[in-house]
Amino acid sequence: MFGFIESTLKAAASVVSLPVAVIADAVTLRGSLTDKDRPYTADACSALVSKLQCMTKPNNDG
Repeated sequence: MFGFIESTLKAAASVVSLPVAVIADAVTLRGSLTDKDRPYTADACSALVSKLQCMTKPNNDG
């Protein structure tokens, strides 16, 4: 029960960080100014998807 609530809060935090990642990509030209392999938006979306997958597991560890 508490694992589901924790995963829900983590997913909500990922949703909030997504617009920040989009702005960071715009400022750094998709991470090319910071020598990143992946754009910030891709990292934020991957984190969001993994948090949502944790929410759907019956016995998750967060």
